[in-house]
Amino acid sequence: MSDQQIRDNVRKALYVSVLNKMIGDLSELEAKEVLLVNTCSYITSAEHDHAEHIKELYKILKEKVDLQHAIKDVRAAYFTNMSPQGHVPDVKKNS
Repeated sequence: MSDQQIRDNVRKALYVSVLNKMIGDLSELEAKEVLLVNTCSYITSAEHDHAEHIKELYKILKEKVDLQHAIKDVRAAYFTNMSPQGHVPDVKKNS
């Protein structure tokens, strides 16, 4: 395997890792959104600050949109002709 192929594999693995991290963060935000929106106690409870829920939901939605755009950009820039494969085999281990 040439040095260029090795560098390309390392670069590909790096972007796959970053993309997987972004997707994981997006999933976590989606779960937080579901939990926040489906919590009925804040609607009737005097103990909850409704403004804080609005701020939290706003923050979650903004972060989701930012991540969705970043994921789209990374996929378009680095994975146009291929889909992320997950793990890229380590050349050293297979030699």
